[in-house]
Amino acid sequence: MKVCVCGGTNPATNVKFTDSVRRIGELFCDNDIELIWGGNLYGVLAVIHQIYIERKKPNTLYLPKTYIDDLNGMTTDKVVILENIGERQNAMSRNSDAVVFVPGGIGTMYEFWASLEALRSGEINAKLFLYNFDGFFDKQIEFFDFINQNGFTKTGMGGSPYKIKPEDLFTVVDTPEALIKELMKLKK
Repeated sequence: MKVCVCGGTNPATNVKFTDSVRRIGELFCDNDIELIWGGNLYGVLAVIHQIYIERKKPNTLYLPKTYIDDLNGMTTDKVVILENIGERQNAMSRNSDAVVFVPGGIGTMYEFWASLEALRSGEINAKLFLYNFDGFFDKQIEFFDFINQNGFTKTGMGGSPYKIKPEDLFTVVDTPEALIKELMKLKK
């Protein structure tokens, strides 16, 4: 099973968030999940990637040309270079069975909303998960509810207005154990 993880890559990330994802990396490796990611040597993604390197588990890094310098000093199994951030997100989602969003910044929020639209419109089939450690994604979920309540959601391309529930598009989990339990349901 291939799982894309989208999350923060900032060296100034609060340690409570980097510590919170360490268990995700361990559980992924224990369950032979191939990592698809688009990070660097910093932040929450680097923590997960480091566990993959230590355990010699397969991982593929997707980078837009803009971030090519992030390869300096990095070890990874495979690198896919793409023209831009949008192409990177599309390629990661298309080549994964699931996409997990862990705490991150603007790029992570972009990836989340772009993936929601790609799933809603049928461009991807990957299952989407929010790792809502410490309520990190609460505001995104509230915003989704707000646009839904005000009639800004619809199903499919050109579809008629429909009240989409968050669980129709993504699953929210609060612990690494809950995440791996949901992912293992897909593996069957």
